[in-house]
Amino acid sequence: MRPAIDIVGVGGSRLSHHPRSTGFTTIELLIGVAIVGILAALAIPTFKGYVYRGRVNEAVRVLGEIKTRQEAYRSRFGNYAAVSGSGDWSSANYTPSTVPGVQAVAWPSSAAWEELGLSSPGPVRFRYATVAGLPGSTPPSNSNLDPTTFWYAAQAEGDLDGDGETFILEVYSDSRVMYNSAVGRGGWE
Repeated sequence: MRPAIDIVGVGGSRLSHHPRSTGFTTIELLIGVAIVGILAALAIPTFKGYVYRGRVNEAVRVLGEIKTRQEAYRSRFGNYAAVSGSGDWSSANYTPSTVPGVQAVAWPSSAAWEELGLSSPGPVRFRYATVAGLPGSTPPSNSNLDPTTFWYAAQAEGDLDGDGETFILEVYSDSRVMYNSAVGRGGWE
């Protein structure tokens, strides 16, 4: 008869004496997946909010620059620059001509914008227009601008998430407030 060999002592394997082997059960895996799903459901809207705010910061910065440049133009020439035309937004010439969408596009150079003193802000996600008028001319509808004085209005229009619904910010010559088109819908689109 051969002598017994201890396979554990010589580096072999041994069977577990525990009723449960190592690893995760299906229930534990499902609970882990559920926790990750809940955390993702909470984090994604917050992340989108940060992305949208970052995109809107471009429009806020450029409109602020337009406001500053319009006031400097008026102090030099006595009236505001009608870069995009005069009157309502429907007849305004926007730069760029279409709403860029989610991807930023290059700012096309224009003599009218350069006359105002606004150079290319780099790639943009909004299209911009600034209309101006002399006393007696009609300002854009719903702007509450006084048509008996010199006035200007500037607008930024963009599609923050590519769904075709645009978001508009506006500034006016007689106000320090920036108006948001989506204010009744939570401030975004």
